[in-house]
Amino acid sequence: MSSPIRLALAGLCLAAAVPVQASILITTPFMNFETRAQNPLGFGEGAFVRFGANSVTDSATGNAAGITGMATTVDVFGGGLVERVVNFSPGPSIPNFFSRYLTLPTSGALHPNLFEPWTLRFSKDSASGTESASVQVRLPSSARPIGFVNSIALSGTAAAPTFSWTPPAHDTVNGYRVNIFDRSLINTDPTKGPLSNGQIMSRDLQTTSYTVDPAHFSVPGYAFAFGTQYTIEISALQTRDGSTRTNNSNLQAVARVYAEFTPTETGGQQVQLPAVRADGSFEYNFAVAVNTTYYIDPVVAVGYDYQIGAGDPNFRSVVLPSDVGDGLYDLWLWNGSAWWLVVSDWLGGMVYDFGLLGVDRFRITGIETSAGLDPGDSTAFVTGVAFTGDGRFTGTQTPITQDVPEPPAAALVFAGLAVLALRRQRRRTR
Repeated sequence: MSSPIRLALAGLCLAAAVPVQASILITTPFMNFETRAQNPLGFGEGAFVRFGANSVTDSATGNAAGITGMATTVDVFGGGLVERVVNFSPGPSIPNFFSRYLTLPTSGALHPNLFEPWTLRFSKDSASGTESASVQVRLPSSARPIGFVNSIALSGTAAAPTFSWTPPAHDTVNGYRVNIFDRSLINTDPTKGPLSNGQIMSRDLQTTSYTVDPAHFSVPGYAFAFGTQYTIEISALQTRDGSTRTNNSNLQAVARVYAEFTPTETGGQQVQLPAVRADGSFEYNFAVAVNTTYYIDPVVAVGYDYQIGAGDPNFRSVVLPSDVGDGLYDLWLWNGSAWWLVVSDWLGGMVYDFGLLGVDRFRITGIETSAGLDPGDSTAFVTGVAFTGDGRFTGTQTPITQDVPEPPAAALVFAGLAVLALRRQRRRTR
């Protein structure tokens, strides 16, 4: 064999013996403002700056195993280097997702270094050394947080629920995003198996409604199922260039609100869904017309306080569900200093009229804990309310998580209250 041929063969053998070095692949890096409402998923509420990447993978393995992330920027005041870990934050539909949140102050101007460029560096150690890749992200100087969508309503059938909403007031919106989470899949503890935020579906929209479609649940091995507790996230999106291109890399602001639903094989009426406030109450925001009944429902409890917002028309009437527990409830009104019992054992399905002037608040008790209502079902305790005039309902519905003691004043007025309380207690324990 000639020398040139031997040299060529040797070169081929040497090339085959040296392993090809893997590389880190970064897909769709992003940085944006994010505002997040309270939710049952364990995600912190408030205003943030978020940066990261939709996917970071090792080209040799095709996944993010062993990859770590770090973000750095220059402190414009101190001149030093600021470093933050970029966390691995996967879910069934986003298996290689990385993100990091910086909490914004509740008041005051935005810190100038938020608008400085950040370098995201992703690395992985291997036998042949450390592989890494980096990318730079930054916020547009004009970017600001935006508000939540309003008037979230649930209609359609329980098997194919339709969620609708209205845009946030005073903010430009270029699109919307719907994410759906299966709460049973959430795991944030690395000692208990693979991390997962439970996200099993995501769709970007240009419309203000979305009908849940099992075909949209494209995670391998996962199927949309009746009786499963789901949380839907509805986000308003604002893009950097003003276009409808709503992929993460083109977003400058996102605002996320959450609602819960459990699909069943039966349908129901349209239900107005609330946002959850930090104090545990449920806040509504939707337009109302006089003498029209609207159905509202948050997580169930043993009772609720209902109250209008500033400038809202008063409540004219209420109708309570007839299929919860024994279907009997106690209705209370506020006399300026205490609650007093107006009627006991009011039958669900019957309209209670507050009169022409209406009332600004009322309380419902007598819901048995033994009813076993699903707290993840957005139609578990649907209350119908009508109003004395046109306007908006921006009021609240605050759950009562334990029996309310009978007010002393009411005990003096109603001599038979002890007997009624005993009967209610027997209903609850039956």
